[in-house]
Amino acid sequence: MRRMDTARLNHPQYVVLDPELAAYSGAEVNIVRCVDCGFGQPKGLPALPRYFDRMYALQHSVEWMETEFERPNKDLIFATIIEELSRRVAPGERSLLDIGTHLGRFIHRAGLHGFAAEGVELNARASAFAARATGRPVHQMSVRELIAKERRYDAVTLIDVLEHIPEPMVTLDAIRGVLKVGGWMAVKVPHGRAQWMKEHLRARLQPGYRPCIADNLLHVNQFGVRSLRLALERAGFSDVSIQVAAPELATREVARRKIVNALRLGVWHVARRVPGAVRSPLGLHLQAYARAT
Repeated sequence: MRRMDTARLNHPQYVVLDPELAAYSGAEVNIVRCVDCGFGQPKGLPALPRYFDRMYALQHSVEWMETEFERPNKDLIFATIIEELSRRVAPGERSLLDIGTHLGRFIHRAGLHGFAAEGVELNARASAFAARATGRPVHQMSVRELIAKERRYDAVTLIDVLEHIPEPMVTLDAIRGVLKVGGWMAVKVPHGRAQWMKEHLRARLQPGYRPCIADNLLHVNQFGVRSLRLALERAGFSDVSIQVAAPELATREVARRKIVNALRLGVWHVARRVPGAVRSPLGLHLQAYARAT
């Protein structure tokens, strides 16, 4: 293992809501990377019970959720995933489960393209909002509880979620359990090494900027192409393909967003055409597809 980064913990917003979590402010945790597969994780995790659940427990207002649901910043990501799954999943076999569905915009858009889309969201407030906003089933339960109910789907999506889960293999094993044999999974994650390089380049160009890829352990997992492929194969998936993921586009700060979006789209279009770009700094995010066997 080799040190990759140092994450700083800072939770001032929880001083009243969760003082035990707020007490971690000021702590530092080393992020280490496997020299063989490139996978990175903290050298040690906080001992506080349910640290990650508690960190994500903020209750957003209805007004914020409504605004966030309407934001199209991830629509290009959603569109590419829907297009790729439409090519892989046979017509008439279009049941889909989106894990970590948040406020439900993805399942809403998937439904418009012929998928019988459902969501899983553990946050009770977000789950209830997503169900109301989309009119689609949103389960406030774990994937393992869905397995117990013998629910099986033709496709499962995991979009910007797996990097937040401390035990990613447990999650991938569970996903395998809710997919039909031959069903497809789509998973999108940041490319850890490429993000590290981007952050350090920014620090060189912007004096005073502190590079970081995992502060507050928001991105507790740092995947690379090899580690993501190995994780999927060891969880029982085959036909794994990994490509450069579409970028999230800026929707605010009107004066800057055209420049920002042109840059992000330009990098993505180049990366899609350059052989091996998925392993280069151009591949800032990874998009994988894999079939359950």
